[in-house]
Amino acid sequence: MRARGSFVLATMAMLLAPACRQRDDGAAIRDRMRTKDAAEVVREAAAVQYTPPADGRLTDGQVRMYLKVRERECRIREAAAFEAQRRRAAAAAAATATQDGDKASLAAAADLRAAQEVKVNPKEYAWVREQVLEAEAAATTQSLYQKMAAGREQLLARMRRDRDALTDPAQREAAQREIEDWKRGLQAAEPPIAPAVRAKVALLARYREPLARLRALEERALAAAAGVGGRTE
Repeated sequence: MRARGSFVLATMAMLLAPACRQRDDGAAIRDRMRTKDAAEVVREAAAVQYTPPADGRLTDGQVRMYLKVRERECRIREAAAFEAQRRRAAAAAAATATQDGDKASLAAAADLRAAQEVKVNPKEYAWVREQVLEAEAAATTQSLYQKMAAGREQLLARMRRDRDALTDPAQREAAQREIEDWKRGLQAAEPPIAPAVRAKVALLARYREPLARLRALEERALAAAAGVGGRTE
């Protein structure tokens, strides 16, 4: 198990490490955007077929594929933002090409383009993305309810200590009734999670660090699109 975990982390580090990118990667991405527009990307993606597994099971390989495509999508969005800035600068004198228009045209279908560039089925990627989002939402809900449960236990422990400190039997009985009433009125049970979703949550838990690095890349891409990030070269 330890060896498997080390392999997962090593693989993800290789997929997401910026040092592994070629210096002209941004320029190469922009060249491909110029030679293949979003409409062509969408047409090609629509032509492929993918049948999701009947059991909805997500595999390690699909999670690694998801991370690779998402990383590429972030690079494409950064490159699109840089290209939009270049176009606006070139067209500033003529007052053409609005910022929003550039973003819409250049970053369109970035996810499909990313899937094509890393040579994976874009429809499989779309399905995997849905499973990842579902699992992440379930994990967030699960974590929230666990924190709520921990808070309830702390409060109950304090109420029990206060009850035990009472010497008057009537007061102790009233305190016990208060505890029971509170438990009945405020206890929020953790909602059930389907076994298939629980398995996805457990799978993604093994990729916690790579997913965190991916979120950092996504934030950088968003910053670039907003015009507050650095240049993508």
